[in-house]
Amino acid sequence: MKAKHKTEYQPVPLPATNIAIRKVGNHRYAYSIGKGFRNAKGQPSSEQTGIGKLTHDGMLIPNDNYFAIYASHPSERIEIDSILNFGDFYLLDSLAKDIGLAQVLDNVFGNTGDEILILAIYMSLTGQALYRCDGWCRETLTGREKAMTSQKCSRILSGLVERKRMDFFRAWVHARQQQEYLAYDVTSISSYSKGNDVVEYGYNRDGEELPQINLGMYYGEESRLPIFYCTYKGSIVDKSHLPYMMKYNERLGIKDVCFVMDRGFYSEDNIRNLAFAHRFVIGMPNHLALSKEMISRHGQKVMSSRYDIGLTGAAGVAIQDERYDFRCKIHLFYSSDKIADETRTLKAKLAKWEDELREGKSVKKAEGYFYVETSADQKSILVTRNHTAIDEKIRNLGYFLMMTTDLNKSPQEILDIYRRKDVIEKSFDEIKNDLDMKRLRVHSEEAMDGKMFIAFIGLILKTFVHNKMKDYLDANRPVSLAQIFDELRMIKAVKTKSGLILHNPLTKRQRTILEQFNKTEEDLKAALAKYAGVRPFFEQ
Repeated sequence: MKAKHKTEYQPVPLPATNIAIRKVGNHRYAYSIGKGFRNAKGQPSSEQTGIGKLTHDGMLIPNDNYFAIYASHPSERIEIDSILNFGDFYLLDSLAKDIGLAQVLDNVFGNTGDEILILAIYMSLTGQALYRCDGWCRETLTGREKAMTSQKCSRILSGLVERKRMDFFRAWVHARQQQEYLAYDVTSISSYSKGNDVVEYGYNRDGEELPQINLGMYYGEESRLPIFYCTYKGSIVDKSHLPYMMKYNERLGIKDVCFVMDRGFYSEDNIRNLAFAHRFVIGMPNHLALSKEMISRHGQKVMSSRYDIGLTGAAGVAIQDERYDFRCKIHLFYSSDKIADETRTLKAKLAKWEDELREGKSVKKAEGYFYVETSADQKSILVTRNHTAIDEKIRNLGYFLMMTTDLNKSPQEILDIYRRKDVIEKSFDEIKNDLDMKRLRVHSEEAMDGKMFIAFIGLILKTFVHNKMKDYLDANRPVSLAQIFDELRMIKAVKTKSGLILHNPLTKRQRTILEQFNKTEEDLKAALAKYAGVRPFFEQ
């Protein structure tokens, strides 16, 4: 007898409710859960009807039972035009609206503002070069009728001139209502460019022998969001550029804030200039005469348990200082944990420097810690340690100091404020490693400025996501932010003749992630309904 032909149907989305999945061998099969009842043993059970087999990406290859339950006839089945990535883009796109970023971009850049946002989301989610954005758009439901060709990306970058960027920064500062502590720090970004006047050799924080630009950034410690950045020549040292950075504040409308910065920005000129314009908290290098004086006069005092700061492992005292023409306090801190780490580090450095000096190398950082002379026969180098200098260095280990004009803050409050500054260093890692800014491969200053601005917008979004997900990430180590976006990327949209629908019901993990942002499955469906009237650009 001839075998009866079995009809093969096109894949359809898995029904959202009353579905059970069973794995048989290497395949997964879906069952529709029907009416409940109690079996012969009195246990609850239900009728289950097989409706098809699942594909590797979660679609259902239906059988006739599926159509008997969900449609009157197979001809009424859903015909799929395309399946597009949706969940990760949806989150960042909706958050840009929630925090007012999308509105600021629209107000400043008009129609181009939305294109800037798409490019920033693309960089945030992929970390790839902008010329690949066009392909990403073809795989992603953005709800826009916009192609992102390489030519369009170049046009957008060329339009991001300084005047428009400053308009954005002023509006963004106003939207965030910055009346808080602003952390300021600088990083370097290496470049292969040979025709860019800003790219110069200087102190490279990544230890690379490449020319670079310097990137200075303001970061809100309470909002925990990037506020402003500027780039400047790679050869200029941090503390020399600080006065020029401060001149932006009036143009930006930044006032009633306290700047927080590390000891690399400390100089007497800088603290005087800061004191007459803003409040500040700044780290003090231990090698300063003033720092050594404070440690000598108050070092034993701060070791007392009465000055312990909670469970931080640190102790601190505030010292009123009158030597400048402005009022300030110097906060002296001591940490037993810090002295152990610093002692090990110092001893390792001394050993390394000693070996290098014996090899005849010039080691600038070792100056003062060793006596170096040539043997009488001129055949060897004699190196001996300057134990007086080394002992003095060790006596100052474990201490760290900060100067502030915020006179009402306690040592614990100042320490908390200063430690929150670390968030800006994490952002520098983000912009270099995850936003395609580890190396600048653009060769014009115009393209560099445009790409840096796009990356900054992406950084705002990724920082906001990280802030909201911090507790979740801490509780689910070693889950990373990249894995969060990978999980959301699995939320796909199915484009059919009749509209857009979700590919599958959300998983428990996807729902939990979205809940951190007060988003639900119904919000995704509402976005799909809104996008339904917009044809993807590649279908036009």
